[in-house]
Amino acid sequence: MPVKDYIAMMRPHQWYKNLLVFLAIVFVEIPHTWPWERMPAVFVLSNYPPLIVGFLVLCAVSSAGYIVNDVFDMEKDAAHPEKRERPLPSGRAMRRTALALATVLYGAGLPLSYLLNPMFFILVLLYMVNAHAYNLKLREWPIIDVCTIAVGFVIRAVAGTFLLGVPFTSWLIIGVFFVALVLGFGKRKNELQLLGEEAALHKPVFRKYDHMLLDHAITMSATWVVMFYALYCYNVYGSLMSQQPIMLTVPIAAGIVLRYVYLIHIGSPVGRKPHLAVKDRGLVFGGVLFGFTLILTLFFWVPLMDAITSVLPPVSVP
Repeated sequence: MPVKDYIAMMRPHQWYKNLLVFLAIVFVEIPHTWPWERMPAVFVLSNYPPLIVGFLVLCAVSSAGYIVNDVFDMEKDAAHPEKRERPLPSGRAMRRTALALATVLYGAGLPLSYLLNPMFFILVLLYMVNAHAYNLKLREWPIIDVCTIAVGFVIRAVAGTFLLGVPFTSWLIIGVFFVALVLGFGKRKNELQLLGEEAALHKPVFRKYDHMLLDHAITMSATWVVMFYALYCYNVYGSLMSQQPIMLTVPIAAGIVLRYVYLIHIGSPVGRKPHLAVKDRGLVFGGVLFGFTLILTLFFWVPLMDAITSVLPPVSVP
């Protein structure tokens, strides 16, 4: 009974999705005009312990859901060119032990979520209901299957606001939802590229998807991501562009989205395995540039400009 196989069943490579619980800390209590009246939440270390524990809770609960899903899908996964190498369909792990592990993860995650915050506990329950509804039936319905996945992303992001004790906004819900649609439709597109005519044998929903529909869905979702992010930046910071020109991050965000869409269309594994994005230099460079520009324009633009103007000699106009 190799322990590594049971760890693999928990899919730790999927835990990056639970980092959404930290999203609110960047944008909470905004805008921050210089000089700050109080320290921005992202720089207050005491805000992080509940978020870290919440992240671990979501990892435990989501891993339990993955295990239960693998147990029910053993026969289907055994016929899949990639999934057949998973521990259960390959025979390296036992069904009974897998269910016991899922029970332990649920048993650890749910009580801890309630101790953190009762509303966080309710959201974790909603996440579980959403995930199991997807696995039992909703994944067979086109469009609704991807929207259900997107709802799971939104629940994670909203959960972080309750751990911080701040209200969530419609901008948070809309932004996360459309990013998740790009990932979800991109995964469907990439799986269809991989499986070809046998796709419907592995997932019944592929009887109702085709490349044209998925291309339109990806294009529309990607457009909405960039559009709503630009609208958010303008709505919140439009009157403060001299102090917080966060609109500078919009073209970077657009470039990241376009790069991801490009990878989907060329059949890159990133489409069905988004965690592999860290191996694409274009996405990594764009992500680092976006993060740097976001922090700079949100919190340090005015002092930086003041420092530059204090060093450079004044320009005299004849």
